This record gives sequence, C-alpha cells and structure tokens, in this order.
Amino acid sequence: MKKVIGIAGSPRRSGNSERVLDSVLKGVEIAGNYIEKIVIRDLNISPCNSCGGCYSSGICVINDDMQNMYSKLIEADGVIVASPLYFMGVSAQLKAFIDRFQSFWARKYLLNQPIRGGGIVSRGYFIATAARNGSEELFIGAIKTVKAFFHVSDTKYTGDLLCAGLEEKDALINTRPELLQQAFTAGKHFFQ
Repeated sequence: MKKVIGIAGSPRRSGNSERVLDSVLKGVEIAGNYIEKIVIRDLNISPCNSCGGCYSSGICVINDDMQNMYSKLIEADGVIVASPLYFMGVSAQLKAFIDRFQSFWARKYLLNQPIRGGGIVSRGYFIATAARNGSEELFIGAIKTVKAFFHVSDTKYTGDLLCAGLEEKDALINTRPELLQQAFTAGKHFFQ
C-alpha cells in the first residue's frame, strides 16, 4: 500500500479544485492506496520571512502547522496538489505553503543533504481550475510554481489535470461533470 497526500490549496472549501482533488483521491484509494488530504486554509501557516534560519540546519525556524507538513511529504509516495488560478498562479494560501519549503532548498542545495532517504523520488500530480476559458498557456505560471516545488522535494511531476471555464463554485457539477470521472480515472492509474 502506497501513501498519497492530497493538498487542497483553495481558500474556499468544496469548490471546483477541491472536488476534482477528491475525485482523484477516491481513485487512488480505490486502487488500494492510503490517502490523506491536507486542507491548507484550515492550517496556521505563516509565509516564509526570508530569515535564513534554515540555511545552516535545513530546518525552518518558524513554529506553526508547517512543522507537521514536512514529514508528511517526505514519507509520501505521491503528492497531488490542487489549486484554483489567481492572477495566473496558485492561490496565496498554497503559495505560502510552497514557499516554506525553502528549508528543503537549503537542505538540498546549501547543505547537500538528501530530502528522502536512498534517493527515493515520489510521484507528483497537479490539478488546476480556472474561471475563464483558455488553452494550457493559461496555466503556465501555476505549473512552473508546482514543478519547482516538486523538484525541491524530490517529487517527479507526472502529469496534470487543467480545468478551464469553471467560474462558479458549482460549475464543475453543473457544466463539466465529465471532469470528475476523468479525475477518478487519473487517480486509479496514479501509480501505473
């Protein structure tokens, strides 16, 4: 049994990106894996204050809910990140979470310490939703951010589900229910 962490990055509960995430996680679970969902908005996470405290130890010195998140991601075999687009990037809540992995950057590049034991790399998947319609170009900023996050945490970017044209909270259910089936299928085949 493999462990997959789902990260809901929306400031709104049960919105489109979280519903797509839930469908992917359901598929992962049906395939016989353990899942855990982290809802960023429910955590107390301060932004990185660029103090450099992690540069000598690889450990963030800010004492908040992030301290429990680091080990969860290190132990995960897979990480699925979901966020709505805000000004062509991920949500502010998710960006604060990602920025706090500066300590992993310090560990990896300044201290030459492994993030995971034995050079293990986890699998990463990105879910993004956008209000307006558009091509994949609409998501480029968010994809670059998530790819950088995955890279620093030794997680291989294995794919994404980019969902445009979801303006209203229930747009997914009302106008694009096929995305939920697509998400479920992606979850079932996450480790294949």
